[in-house]
Order: sequence, then structure tokens, then C-alpha cells
Amino acid sequence: MATPTSLPLPAVRFEGGLWGERIERVGNVTLLRQWEALNDRIPGAAPSHAIRNLRIAAGELEGKFAGLCFQDSDVAKWMEAACYRLHVGGEMNRASASGAPPVAPVNSTLAAAVEELVGLYESAQAPDGYLHTYHQLKPGAVRWSNLRDLHELYCAGHFIEAAVAHFDATGSSRLLKVAVKLADLLDHTFGRGEGKRVGVPGHPEVELALVKLARATGDNRYLDLAEYFVTERGQQPSYFVGEAAARGEQAPPVWAYFDEQAYWQAHQPVTEQEEPRGHAVRAMYLYAAMADLAREKGDEAMATSCRRLWDTMVKRHLYIIGGVGADGPGGENFSEAYDLPDDRAYAETCAAIGLVMWSRRMLDLELDARYTSVMERALYNNVLAGLSQDGCHYFYVNPLAVAPKEARRRYDCKMVKTQRVPWFGCACCPPNVARLLSSLGHYAVSRTAAGLALHLFAGMRIAVEEWRIKVVTDYPWTGRVEIFVEAAPAGEFELAMREMNTDWSLNGRALEDKPERGYLRIRRRWQEGDRLTAELPLVIERVRAHPGVTSASGRLALQRGPVVYAVEEVEHGSPLASLGLRRSSELTAEFDTGAWGGVTVLRGEAEREVAGEALYTTESPRREKVPFHAIPYAWWGNRGEGEMRIWIRDYEL
Repeated sequence: MATPTSLPLPAVRFEGGLWGERIERVGNVTLLRQWEALNDRIPGAAPSHAIRNLRIAAGELEGKFAGLCFQDSDVAKWMEAACYRLHVGGEMNRASASGAPPVAPVNSTLAAAVEELVGLYESAQAPDGYLHTYHQLKPGAVRWSNLRDLHELYCAGHFIEAAVAHFDATGSSRLLKVAVKLADLLDHTFGRGEGKRVGVPGHPEVELALVKLARATGDNRYLDLAEYFVTERGQQPSYFVGEAAARGEQAPPVWAYFDEQAYWQAHQPVTEQEEPRGHAVRAMYLYAAMADLAREKGDEAMATSCRRLWDTMVKRHLYIIGGVGADGPGGENFSEAYDLPDDRAYAETCAAIGLVMWSRRMLDLELDARYTSVMERALYNNVLAGLSQDGCHYFYVNPLAVAPKEARRRYDCKMVKTQRVPWFGCACCPPNVARLLSSLGHYAVSRTAAGLALHLFAGMRIAVEEWRIKVVTDYPWTGRVEIFVEAAPAGEFELAMREMNTDWSLNGRALEDKPERGYLRIRRRWQEGDRLTAELPLVIERVRAHPGVTSASGRLALQRGPVVYAVEEVEHGSPLASLGLRRSSELTAEFDTGAWGGVTVLRGEAEREVAGEALYTTESPRREKVPFHAIPYAWWGNRGEGEMRIWIRDYEL
């Protein structure tokens, strides 16, 4: 097994700033609220049924399975997120004597809920290791008979990831034993060996989990099984075609329209695939697993495929907010190149989370800022938009334009919510946001062969082995970054950070090191008191899309650093579609302390077209000047229902 590059979660402590505040809110508010939702205790919210299903399987309740076939995954993702929170709280407190900063005591309610779940999982697991409440409770359900649609392996993957997180957080092997028993069942059941059956998960996830389990246990059987699930996908004869024929299916489901086997990324072996296709979340999880395997197995063909898919995605299929998945009968699919509609954009929160996961793993293959910039774009825009400022409401779909009256009436906008909601019947996104933000330390910093690499600029302390580093910044609102080395190992080590098209100084002297693939890689004997500083250029940029992006034709979007901006009806009235900027219009960035605890907004003067009642006219358009106010896209929808838009008119004169 290759050495993991992520630092232990307690080694990275976010302090203040955007990420520090948001992570604390997730730990102190969001996770507890989600526990209530999973237990169906939030009035007016869509019921989850997930904990109830688990209690029935564990023998604590009588009843029937309710909800979707993958309902177990909501509990597992929440469990993983809660364990990350426990890990940071518990370990950082124990580590404080060695220099790491202390944090607030772990919430006792959270710890008790985790302990309760451990017991439920132990009781619910079948004697042979099987664990999937849908099949355990549904009369007549047959194991492994519909891997494409019924999510047995997907749920197994999320549970295994939760068990590894629990082991890391607590040191207890109770839940890990449940995961190992389940993984052993999978290993005995699937593969190319004698007595095993061919099988591929319809929704990739178990592959990522098996890599983590192999690292936690040192057992390479799990790594080999992950490799099997990835490399068997797309082979002929097609497993999914045969499975569907065996159950009498006459045609693929409507959501696989046009793409058919590509909906499940099963149209070709993964090393032959040329561009992202099909269901976006499944694609992101698969590509992340491919990157894991490329590193673990030294598989250059797998790494080459990851790079090819990445390049095509960024060039043709990536929303400006870092979202993926444009549209389709079932939503969340990749479409034709440049088909990135704004008002019916899917850009699912889970897909952006998957993109962050894939981006981070690509950094393990090669330290290249192009992966980090996409990871940032997804984090600051698409991911953050999925969670409200109060930490209790969510978006599943993240469009780039919303007109509430139209969205409610149009079938192709049926998934669009005009306001965040407290829960979903299909609640994959809420606990996914919680687990990503609770584990953000894994994404902010990594080990390299030569030292450490800082990927995200955020106020934080890093305490690992002999390293003690403090980062002071209010990025992305301001560009000032200071990195203080408070302790360092003896000898030469490398500290890498993104160059960001600016000059870096070390102890007041400009660095002459040249960036490699966007990273400054500074190798030296570090001393206590060394100080790196930079002023990152945060300029307001007007972005225009490729002509193939028809929803952005004749329009522009605004970004400053990694943050993409949107306009809302609350400042500009309706319709926002008529709002635009002259190219000569000056815009200023102002930090508004009264907006959600403080964000940078953009102000200036805009114009809007004034129209009469005529549907069509031959008269020249008339425009009027109006004050302009743009907010970070991720903050939209926190002031009541109204229109929102990213792409606004580009007035040339």
C-alpha cells in the first residue's frame, strides 16, 4: 500500500475565517439537526425513515422498510461526518500538550448518537456479514440480483467509509469488525476466481471504501477487490445488459436515454473512456477511485485515463460554479459538449463533492495547481451553495438562474428548489456536505515525498510530527496570506504552496524560486520564526463562456478569486434577465460586515432594458441605469424567495 498523503484530521485545525466558521457550524448545528432529520423528528420535513429501517433490521422495532433502496447511505454518511467531528475534537484535545491547539469539547449528544449507531449496526448485520436494510426487510428481495439499481454495493461502501472513520476517531475496532465482515463477504462473492460471481456496482462508491479499508487493515485483498470492480466495468459481455435480461427488462430506464450503458460509465473499459458521460455523481466517484488505484497500483494506464477524462471535463463540461451534470430525463447527466443550461442546470451538490474528491486524488498523482483551482471553484461555489447560512437547509440541485414562477410550472425544472429545504426524501446531499466539510483538513494539506503541500489558503494551524505551521489569512475576501513556521524538522524539507501569479517573500526577501505546475516548491532548512508572505491578486474578472454555451451567449459572469457572483431580485427587481453591465462600468469590491457575518460584495452601476407590454417590437431597446449589487453565488437564497442569475447581459457600448 502506498503511504496516505492526507494528514490525520487532528493535525489540521481551521481557525476563524470562512472555513473555520462554517466547519464549526456543521459540528455544532448541522450534524445535530441532521440526526433529528434521520430520526424523523423535524416537523414539516420530508421523512427519512433511515434510522427506523436500521432499528427494524436490528430487531428493536417491528415494521416494514420505507424510503428509497439506498436510504442506508444517508445514515452512513452522517456517521462518517460525525466521526470526523469526534476525531478532531478528541484527538486535538489529547494532542494539545505537544503543541497542537485545543478545541471545544466534543458534543456529548453527537458522541452518544454515534455510540448508539455502532450497536444498531452490530445487531442489524446478518450472520454472514450482509448489511442492507432494503434487502433484509423487503419480502422477496433477492441479494445481488440488481446491482445496477438497488445500491447494495453503494450502501456497503458508505458504511465501510464510516467504519474506518470511526476507527480513526475512537481507536475502537467494534464498527471496523462489522465492516471487515461485510467486506469479506463481498470478497468471497465477487471477482474472477473460481466460485465467484461477476458483478459491477451500478453506483460506484464501494471502490473508494475498499481502498480506505485496505489502508486501515493492511489487507490488500480489499484493494484487489476495488480494482476488480473498476476494471470489470465496461467489459464485454456487459454485466448490466445480462443482469437486465435475466430480470426480463425490455428497455433501459428512461433516465438512461441516449447514453444507455454510458449512464453507468459501463459503455467501455475505464482506461478507454474518452470523456465524462452519464450520471455525474457516479462518474465523479468512479474517477476518484481510478485515481486512488492509479497511485496504489502504479497503474499508468489508469492515471492516463484520469488525466484524459479530467481535461475533457474541464474544457467542455464544467459549470463556472464548479458543478457537473447538466441535464437529462432523470437529471444529473453529462450532456453534449458545452451544453450547460443555466435555469435547468442540475449541478447536484453531491456531484460537486465528488469533483472535490477527485481533484484531491489527482493532486496525489501530480502536484498541479490546475486540479487545486477546480477543487477551489467547486468548494467555494457549488458545494457551499448546498448548505444554508443557518446550517439547517439544503439545495440538491444548483441552477445558475432561477425565476421562481417559471421553475414551478416547467417540467424540465421540476427538480429545482427556489428555496433551500430542511430535508429531502432522497437526502444524499445533506450528509455528504457535512462529511466533506468535517474532513476538510484532508483536502487543505498533504504530505509529499519531500515535505508538505498547502492546497487551500485558510486560517489554520498544522501540527504533524515535528512541523508546527500557522496560516493567517482572510482569503477569499482578502488576498493577504502569512505562513509562520513555528517548528520544523531538522534537515532540508520542502514546503509547497500555490504561486497564484504573485510574488512570495520569505522573511521579507522576495523569493526567486520558479513555480512548477503552479506550485512554489521551496526546499530549505526551515527554522522557527520563518515567515512566508504574499498578497494574492483578487481582481474582479468578467468571464465569458464558449459560444457553444447558449445560455451564456451575449452575457458575462463575475468572479473574484475563486468566488463566482450572482445577482438577486431583492436588490434589482424582476426580471433579472434584462440586467447588464457596460464594458466601461466600474465595479468595486466591498467587504460588507452586515451580510451573513461578513462577505465581499460587488457594487457599481448597471443598466437594464426597459420594455413595454408588446410581446414583439421593431423599436430600438431603451435602457436605464440602476445600482448594481452582486453577492457570492453560494450565499443566494438566504433572504427569501426571488429571482437569481449568474450570467448577465454584456452591453458593449
